[in-house]
Amino acid sequence: MRKVRTLLVAAFLTTGLALSVGVAPAQAATLRNVYYYDWDCHRVGNLGIQEGRWASYTCTPQSGFWFLYA
Repeated sequence: MRKVRTLLVAAFLTTGLALSVGVAPAQAATLRNVYYYDWDCHRVGNLGIQEGRWASYTCTPQSGFWFLYA
């Protein structure tokens, strides 16, 4: 009985790990900052590209704020 339970737990953990690895994107964008204005978000996004901090960025509006992801 104990061997069966151990095997079931191992199979469950292995399956969960395989599913979580398959779902994760290769390179997920990270939230860098939140801004009040669209122009300010794009200004800092472009500055980050010029300084080599990130290769691309997006400014996403939500609830009256602009979220910079890079």
